Amino acid sequence: MSRDPGASLPVADFRRRRMVLNWDIPSGTWVPCETPAPLVHGIALIRGVPPNICLYAQGGRLRLQIGDRPFALTENSPRIRCPADWLSAGLRRRFVVESSTGGVLFSQAYWAGQGPDFFRWLARKAEDPDWRAAVGRAWTEGVSAEALRESAGLRSD
Repeated sequence: MSRDPGASLPVADFRRRRMVLNWDIPSGTWVPCETPAPLVHGIALIRGVPPNICLYAQGGRLRLQIGDRPFALTENSPRIRCPADWLSAGLRRRFVVESSTGGVLFSQAYWAGQGPDFFRWLARKAEDPDWRAAVGRAWTEGVSAEALRESAGLRSD
């Protein structure tokens, strides 16, 4: 059985700096690349508890996929927020994706760890419509995992 070549994309793993994954767009799942692709088209947060989350570019546009639910990131929509829960002294946060009309498309509470926070990083970066457009174009063509991390403002340790 042949696969649609657009059905999966190589993406960088947010937590494991040197790992490249094949992100399966229809199912919102992934498999590790046995031989890492030289170019990646996005970055994924792989967690022990679903849903996994991937920010990738296709057709010149950024897309945010949460599990099997894709959302096109246009200039200013959807809005992505990551407010802290005041009762937990900021240790518990809520990742929220809202439509341009204010409807909640996705919401999930999580505990903020000590390392880099994918949700806060994404909320901060996605505020900038110029970043959304430039990254959508660049990641569609493909960039090295190292260049992706650098352009995203993530350190390569």
